[in-house]
Parts: sequence; C-alpha cells; structure tokens
Amino acid sequence: KDNYGWIVLPRYWILIPLIPALGGLFCGFLIRSFAPEAGGEGTDHIIKSFHARGGTLRNRVPVTKMLTSFLTLGTGGSAGFEGPVTLFGGWIAHLLSQGLQLNSRDRRTLLLAGAAGGIGGLFQIPIGGAFFAVEVLYASSALEFSAILPCILSSVVGYSVFQKIHGTLRPADLPATVGIHSPFDSLMFLLFIPVIALAGLIFVTLIRELRHRVFRQLPVPDLFKPALGGFLLGCLALICPQVLGGGYEWMHRLMHNGLPFALIALLIVPKMLATALTVSSGGSGGLFAPSLLIGGLLGGTLGHAAHFCYNYFGVSAAPPDITTCVLVGMSAFFAGIAKLPFAAAVIVCETADFHYAILIPLIVLNLLHLAIQSPSTSLHEEQVPAPIDSEAHFGNYSIDLLQVLTVKEAMKMSADALTIPRSMLISEAVKLIAPKPESAFPVVDSGGKFAGLVYANDIWGALQHWGKWRGQSVWDLTNVTPAVLSPETDLYTALRTCILEHADELPVIVPEKPDTLAGMLRKSDILAVYNDRLAAAQWR
Repeated sequence: KDNYGWIVLPRYWILIPLIPALGGLFCGFLIRSFAPEAGGEGTDHIIKSFHARGGTLRNRVPVTKMLTSFLTLGTGGSAGFEGPVTLFGGWIAHLLSQGLQLNSRDRRTLLLAGAAGGIGGLFQIPIGGAFFAVEVLYASSALEFSAILPCILSSVVGYSVFQKIHGTLRPADLPATVGIHSPFDSLMFLLFIPVIALAGLIFVTLIRELRHRVFRQLPVPDLFKPALGGFLLGCLALICPQVLGGGYEWMHRLMHNGLPFALIALLIVPKMLATALTVSSGGSGGLFAPSLLIGGLLGGTLGHAAHFCYNYFGVSAAPPDITTCVLVGMSAFFAGIAKLPFAAAVIVCETADFHYAILIPLIVLNLLHLAIQSPSTSLHEEQVPAPIDSEAHFGNYSIDLLQVLTVKEAMKMSADALTIPRSMLISEAVKLIAPKPESAFPVVDSGGKFAGLVYANDIWGALQHWGKWRGQSVWDLTNVTPAVLSPETDLYTALRTCILEHADELPVIVPEKPDTLAGMLRKSDILAVYNDRLAAAQWR
C-alpha cells in the first residue's frame, strides 16, 4: 500500500503472472516428453498401482513427477509436496520389491509402506501418514488392514529420520483454549458440517470441470496447458498474492489465530480457484496441503460467524474457540473430499502439535461429512468404493465356490428390473429413476427388445447441462455395447467382469436370443448368494 492506503502493484508486477507461466511451460515440456501421466496429483498413481497394476510403477513417472513438482511449486503453483513425495516413496518401495522379487500381494503392501514413509516424514505425521496410506485407497470408510503395521513402522521411521536431519518444524504450542468445552460447541460444529460439505462439493467440482471441460477441451497442444494455468494463477495472484504456494505458513498462522477475519473469509474462493488452475491444467503437485488450508479458512470463517451470532443474540455461553473451529474445518473438509475420516482426524491432531484431545469429536464430524457427501465427490478419481471393487482383493473369495454358482442363481429377475423405453425423454426418465437405488437401467425398443444400458450418472449429468439435452431422449445417452452375461455364466466370471468394467450392475441376456433381457445382475446379488452358500457349505 502507498501512503494513502491504496493498493499498488510492485514495480516488476509483470513477473508475477510470467514466472508461474514459465514454470508451467517447462513442466508441460517434461510431462509431454517423458511421462504424459505425470501431471496433476501424485496420490492417484499409488491408488491405481495398488488396485490395477499389482503394486508396480513405471520408473519414469516418479522421477518426472519430482522434477515437474519442483518446477510447479518453486514458481508459485498452488499445490503441496505431499502427493509427489507419496509417489516417490512408493517408487522406492517398488524398486525394493523388484530387487526382492516379491509377489503381487507383498508388492502392494510395500508400496503402501513406502507412500506412508514419504508423507509421514515430510509432513511430520507419524501415525497420520500410516492411516493416510491405508485409507486413501477407498471412497468409503474402508481400510487396508493388512498393511497397517508396515505402514506405521515406515511412517514412524520416516518421521524420525526427517526430525534427525531437519529438527522439528512444528509451530509453537496452540492456545490452551483448544477443545470442545460445552454442548453448545458440539451443536455449533454439527451445524458447520452442511456448509463444509457444500464447500467440498464446489471444490471438487471446480477441479474436475476445469480439468475435463476446460483444459482438456482447449484446442492447444498439451505442452502449453500448464503454462496457461500458471499464467491465470499469476493473474489471480496480482489481486490475492496469498494464493501462491502450498499455504503452509498461512496454515500455521491460521491455527494460532494470527489472521484477521476479513482475510480468512476472502481467501477461501481464490485459494480454491488457484489450486484448481494449478492441478487441472496439468501442473504437478499435491492437493493435501491446499485442502487443509481451505478447510481451515472455512472453519475460521464459520467460527468468527458463530462469535458474531453469540454476541448479537446475547448467548450467555462462551462461543467456540477460533483455533478449534479452524481444526474442525481442516479435518472435516479434507475427510469428506478425500474420503479419509480417520486419517484426517489423526493428521490434524498431529499437525496441531499432537493435540489429541479433540480426536474423537473430529472423527465423528468427519464421518458425518462422509455420510452426507456424495461418494463420487472425491479428490482422487482412482479410488474404488470398497475392497470388493479392487482386483487386489479378488483372490480373497473362494474361486471354487464362485465357479460352481451361476448367474441365474443370483441375478435380479427381469420382472423386478426397471426397463426404460428408448424413446422416453430424459426429463421423464429422471422422474422414473429418482426413487431407484440402481446405477444402470436396461433400455428396450418398441418391441421390448434389449437395446443397451443407460447409466444414472449420465442422466443426472445431462440435467447439469440442460440446455444441450433439452428435448433429447434416453437413446442419446444409451451405451449400446455394454458387457453382458448369460444365465449360465459362473459367478467367478461375472464378478471379475464387474470389477474390470467398474460396474455395479450388468445385464443378463438369453444366449439363444441376444436381444432378450433375462434380468439384471448386481454385485450385491453375487455377494449375497456367495455368503449364503459359504455359510451353509453347499458346494462340492
């Protein structure tokens, strides 16, 4: 500011947008030249490697990821170090498993241990790093229990080695008022959750829309897209310079109540936009630290709003502590959009100088956010809903039993299956499927013959772009070549097809009449008949 209080730009203001753009240009060159999949967030590579690649990684991806992350973060990109470090730790584990010639199960376990060691050491969260590695795989509250002990050991060792070399980097002690001191505090934090859930939905949607509908659709070479994202980030930084970088220093000041209310509230949307521009354009960096900062800003804003309401209405009880509000916002926001209800609570407690007094309340609030947030609203697109959806756990089921059970014993019969005429308008189909729990519906022609599948997500997606789909029929959204089963198909083949196709339901077709629908088979139907027969031991 000048002597009159006006905000003025620095003398070399043009460098603010140019430096992130230049970093993005070099980042795009490395990604395009060596590893096209190295852009974006690094944790998804670990998740995909665990579920679909037997715990293996391409050697060039982590190396390229580290170089591009240095460029992105060193030039002001709004991202964190944790995603790339998680990937690099997993890569070291991958190299070790290759040298030891481990089987796929041990490779997967070692991969998670390497990731836990990386994030636990860098972010100084010895227990949180372990929980992060075993929980981030699934878009639910499921954990990879078989890897928890190796991950704890690796994360604690990484934490110890980092502290031995660099010493403690933690902020000073938090205020003594941190904690939940009355039922009014608990009630207020419960009221925070719907607002936090809405903000999480906006943040994830912003990242995905910019990635899939803006940057991937731009008619420019992929080489220049990270540069464009960096330039737009720099333009935003001219107005709000606090959005540059991962935000670690702002997080520490926020936890110590060192920021004014106006700045806390005004930073939320710019930080969301800055992070989305950095990662969605192809810049390399993690979403861990920015998500914690955004959640903390949101919690701080809600805390100050609660203080105002307490004073305005003359509530005799003491208002909730601002630092506690910040910690609640960090934990609940990150837990809901990363699907880490337990890990997020532990991470926030360890980040807050190992303040475990609020661990249980944080877990409760995290689970509440996870329960009301859509399962598809996740920062990690490679997550699967549950262990049954992962190839890593396919061998947990008795193959002998699955091979003697057939689809006709488990499928939902066509009399119970909802079919949609191909000529039905999308607006009419919405009303038809709204009360139904199914994710896919068979489409039939005027003669009742099977014509394909339409997915509920596609119908709901059409509503978001109603101008394009107004007056269109269900046929315009139909997949005419879905994977199909026959009544005589064994459940081993059926379950594996569901996993490979990422489908919860598949159509069952009469072999002699390929256009005749026999029914719909749901994955839950397979598990139900499997568990019944397993309990009764009714197989040869």
